[in-house]
Amino acid sequence: FSHLVAGIVASRLDNACYQKYVPCLGAPDFLQQLGVLALERYWICAFCINQHCSICGSFPREPLIGTQEHSNWDAARRDTVTNEIYPLCNCRQKKHFGDSMVECEMNKFDSVMAKLSRTPAFTQLVVADLHFEVFARAWCVAEVVEADSLNMHQELLLYDMDCLHTHGQSLTQLSVRSCRTSRADDQEEIIRNIGDVTVLDRRLQWLLFRSSGLLRSHRNSMEGQTAAVAKILKVQAAIHHDGHLGPSPASSRWFGSSRGSQGHC
Repeated sequence: FSHLVAGIVASRLDNACYQKYVPCLGAPDFLQQLGVLALERYWICAFCINQHCSICGSFPREPLIGTQEHSNWDAARRDTVTNEIYPLCNCRQKKHFGDSMVECEMNKFDSVMAKLSRTPAFTQLVVADLHFEVFARAWCVAEVVEADSLNMHQELLLYDMDCLHTHGQSLTQLSVRSCRTSRADDQEEIIRNIGDVTVLDRRLQWLLFRSSGLLRSHRNSMEGQTAAVAKILKVQAAIHHDGHLGPSPASSRWFGSSRGSQGHC
């Protein structure tokens, strides 16, 4: 959570990396130093979605012990700092999931984003974690694509440049099929709504690696990011040329639905 907040701070201070702001968050005078920059409003689902009418009282169904799915499930229910299992809430608030389409608050991200996109100068911030796990989350990837469909301005914040050098290559093979969700029903819903997964995968590559894409920051470290992205694409092109991995997703063009005159191409 501290990294999310640090990413927001970095965005307000026009920096592409947020590492140096993490230790500052506990300083009593840091908020004061930010001044009017701290008055900007952000929509964060962890706060804006009522957790007490959904996931507060239980964990997702436990997968088969010994599988990678079980390891992911176990990691998701633990505090990343203490490794303790999160306590469950005993509130009596009625829970609503996918079987309650109207009451459920977790199945309306597209409608919420459509409404937010009408806010003047609204921007989607993608705060990448140390290991780029955000790109392995199906809902996060779906929201990135949805924001682009809505012509919403988007920004990517990195922990530091080492993350891009270490994990950037994996993004050239990013596919929504391999992304995870906490609940199996969510994965099925996302795939069902997408329709043509191959088209969406190509679009993801376009959003990340195009000349004005998420990985081509306009911020202070632009030169370093541009060089890193160029290296990633060069390696991927060499692999593609050798025929080891088949067509290169990063070099594919996306021919999805038509865009209006306000597109980011």
